Amino acid sequence: MATGLQFGFRQHNYLVKFRLSFFLLCLLFFVLLCQLGVWQLHRYHFKKNLLATYEQRVNTAPQVFTKLIDSKDLQFQHVVVNGTYQAADTMLVQNRVRDGQVGFEVITPFKIAGQPKLLLIDRGWVKSPPLFAQQLLANIGSVTGVIKLLNEYQFILGKNILQPDVTPLVMQKIDTAAISAALHREVYPFVLQLDSNADQGFVREWSLTNIHPERHMGYAVQWFLMAAVLMIAYFSFCIERVGR
Repeated sequence: MATGLQFGFRQHNYLVKFRLSFFLLCLLFFVLLCQLGVWQLHRYHFKKNLLATYEQRVNTAPQVFTKLIDSKDLQFQHVVVNGTYQAADTMLVQNRVRDGQVGFEVITPFKIAGQPKLLLIDRGWVKSPPLFAQQLLANIGSVTGVIKLLNEYQFILGKNILQPDVTPLVMQKIDTAAISAALHREVYPFVLQLDSNADQGFVREWSLTNIHPERHMGYAVQWFLMAAVLMIAYFSFCIERVGR
């Protein structure tokens, strides 16, 4: 005789058989799907706050960089800094894609008056390496831009600086420790993204993130729907029609 929970619906009898091993398997996937949904919700709120902070700070009047050096809240601060470009030490970050084209990000160290460290200025994107003999920068009193902290966990294959004895240095990512060793000068652990309307730059249409918050919300809804469908499928599998 069949055992389980019986119920009637529209003049028919049904039996729900509890299948422990299959239930535990479905429960495992249900929890996993819910956790993925919750993680996407966290990413949604994180990106929303990140974009709000960026928009607020980038549209404010630039502050004097040297007054913010010791601040623990440097991300996206809009600053003005006095000094001179070290044009001979300009570097390139390879494999930077813009509008479907692969190119380079141009990084030039900046000597700040009265400061021992160099500040890395991200001057924008170029399709091919510029002719640096024709791109030597005149002494500049000040530049303005937005401070961007670096992602320390970018995955790369092989050495970061491809040919340390060849100039300009070409690297896979901006690694301030490696750059300091190559230049024999300490650099700040972040870059300054040059303002879009500033001189001495290249293509600068800065994008804060490739995935906008709304997409994370969409992913979260998908994961939660999949969890709900899994549970519905499990209970549908367990239900059998019995009798007439």
